[in-house]
Amino acid sequence: MTGSRDFDDWSPQGPVEELSEASCWTLLKLESFGRLALSVDNRPQLFPVDYSAEGDTILFRTAPGTKLRNLGANNSVAFEVDLRSKAESWSVVIEGAASVVTDVDEIAVADRAPLPTWIPTAPYVYVRITPSSIRGRRFVHTLFAPRDHANW
Repeated sequence: MTGSRDFDDWSPQGPVEELSEASCWTLLKLESFGRLALSVDNRPQLFPVDYSAEGDTILFRTAPGTKLRNLGANNSVAFEVDLRSKAESWSVVIEGAASVVTDVDEIAVADRAPLPTWIPTAPYVYVRITPSSIRGRRFVHTLFAPRDHANW
């Protein structure tokens, strides 16, 4: 996984901060909506999901359908969460393996996860993403102006 420290850089958009793994998890635990990327018929597809950051994994709930069918054929996924405010933007991307939660005790724990119920579906299927890599960036929105405003 990534290094243990944050470091700063600069881009035309303003200062860029490469986030440490710990900082990425802190941000992931603040949010609950992300995008799951997987291969469907050998083409990349994105699916919005509500999630919970549990320890060092991502948990989401779904129902039988396209996501589950394709995860069975290829469990390699990417998962992205971002946020944009007036002061900053950040993005965290996880690459890893997704697996359906089948253990009865793990399902009982997953049932208590803070996942919203948008559509009543039975049965729920829980999927856990175990990261092989995690990376993140924070962009500070700063306007760089010349010191001598009279010469604009």
